[in-house]
Amino acid sequence: MDKQTLSRITASAPTAALQTLAEKVTANRRMEYVKGPEKTMILLTVREPVRNSNFYLGEALAVHCIAELDGVRGAAVALGDDLGRAGAAAALDAAHTGGFPEFAAIEVRLLELEELRKSAESETAALVRGTQVKFHVLEDKEA
Repeated sequence: MDKQTLSRITASAPTAALQTLAEKVTANRRMEYVKGPEKTMILLTVREPVRNSNFYLGEALAVHCIAELDGVRGAAVALGDDLGRAGAAAALDAAHTGGFPEFAAIEVRLLELEELRKSAESETAALVRGTQVKFHVLEDKEA
């Protein structure tokens, strides 16, 4: 699993599940927070395609955290105000970075959580698709 996949999964997985997984990896290791978890505001920018310049979209509430697990650092940022999510995600990131043997089982569970999210998202999309309205334009044939 690469860092991007880990970040994507920890951003959407249930906080309780992430905390349970983080507890498994931190149980026999020295865990301390270097920073946070703390609330902050982040700037949201997007690239404007016509002029190819950054466009300031606004601000969003986020939580950031840096954890150290047996000397290996991990970091996480999560949108919203869920301190537990950011702390657990930072611990999991440290376990991933350190290549701890416990992370293999955790990776399997994270991938299961991702599959559950995808299936729930597909079910919701199917429900929404059924409410879609299709408009037909009547053209004037007399010209």
